[in-house]
Amino acid sequence: MAERPPRASRCERSSRPRSSAAVAPPVLRILERLARQPTAPLHEEAVLREAARIARDAKLRTRTDSFGNLVLRPGGPRRGPAIWLVAHTDHPGVEVTGPGKAHLLGGVAPEYVRRGTRLRLYHEGERVPARLTRFTKAGHAIRFDGGAKARAGDFGVWELEDFRITGREVHARQLDDLAGCAVSLAAMARAAKSRSMNLSVLLTRAEEIGFVGTLGAIDSGLIPRDAWVINVEASKVLPGVEIGGGPVIRVGDRQRTFDADAENLLLAARDRLPESKPVQRALMSGGTCEATAFSAHGYQATGLAIPLGNYHNMGPRGRLEPEFVAVKDLSTAVDLLELAARRPREGLEAGLRLRRRIDRYLRRYGRRLKASRPDV
Repeated sequence: MAERPPRASRCERSSRPRSSAAVAPPVLRILERLARQPTAPLHEEAVLREAARIARDAKLRTRTDSFGNLVLRPGGPRRGPAIWLVAHTDHPGVEVTGPGKAHLLGGVAPEYVRRGTRLRLYHEGERVPARLTRFTKAGHAIRFDGGAKARAGDFGVWELEDFRITGREVHARQLDDLAGCAVSLAAMARAAKSRSMNLSVLLTRAEEIGFVGTLGAIDSGLIPRDAWVINVEASKVLPGVEIGGGPVIRVGDRQRTFDADAENLLLAARDRLPESKPVQRALMSGGTCEATAFSAHGYQATGLAIPLGNYHNMGPRGRLEPEFVAVKDLSTAVDLLELAARRPREGLEAGLRLRRRIDRYLRRYGRRLKASRPDV
């Protein structure tokens, strides 16, 4: 089991951020560092290396499991219930299968993968420009021109903007789910400074092609069964949810609803935030997230979503565009997770408080109900 990812290639070293987020909150500085790294399912090396560097700078312990997922733990003994944040490091992209050939990895609607789309392929860390000439829905096969240096096994991303802060929004090619990774890392950096926060992070691989890294971690028993799991993910904005309206306590996804007790951790934390930091709550049915994989295997899991525009780069004008999220939603998400981890007992007691509150009605009206029982 490797203790740290391998050294960065010259491509990743040269693509370190150039201070566009120099005076921004820590979560934005982390996000910029991650967003400037290329990633695709099965090809997350650059993001994992950068995340490990960020974690070690924050005095966190890092290691990788047998599937290449990155595990982050604070140093020293911890008190209280264990909480694990889970986010994935990949984003839809392409994998080269031969000269001028590739296939799509991840969910992008066929009408967006059109002739003329510019690709940025990577061969041994070097950018290789190419242009898509044909896409076949069956097999997700791609043909491209250019990219002469690319070889089978290389990968590529859409040629879109890496990272930009515009007013109150962040625009980037791959916020799903590097935004979730950044929020998790920022929360962990705070946990490293407090013995009272029993918080850990799992950054997974190959989520976009079926939660492969997540399922591997579950199968290996990496996360204890008595831990609380919170999946942190940038999620497609839906009616009833607003970008800039705060992070969303995700009660479920397209496949299932999540654990109410795990959700109580976030609800109790939400109630301690000031009104200036709103938090939304909704069923985010635009896709299926890693909380479903954990809950299907018996974990007490819930989700925290960052409302996302241009999900998987599918813009409103029928062409590929950068994704975007609100700066405020990212910052509030970090605050919410810190509060949940700092005082988890309040969340665990929330269910008991709810039960006491509703049981008052039985005590108040139960006798009358029995006395007035109809003879039918």
